Amino acid sequence: MKKLFVPSLSEEQILELEQHYRKTEVPRVRTRAQMVLLSAEKKFTADEIAEIVRESSVTVLRWLHRYIAEGIQGLLDAPRSGRSSILTRTCYALS
Repeated sequence: MKKLFVPSLSEEQILELEQHYRKTEVPRVRTRAQMVLLSAEKKFTADEIAEIVRESSVTVLRWLHRYIAEGIQGLLDAPRSGRSSILTRTCYALS
């Protein structure tokens, strides 16, 4: 697997990623922020990060590339066409 590391981050970038990691209500964004932090701070490979976050190494590489290209906005979900899904209490009761 190709090695890719996020370049050293500024203090502002680290704070922004930590805020997304700690305060977001979207678990996917939290995981993506964790991937970037592990790459930049610990210099973990995509395979090592994938094992920690329970994703494939291809997925890890995709999010690291997006962060490098787009910054913090690259970790957010892109808008999708169509109507948003609606969750109600009934949906939670079924699971």
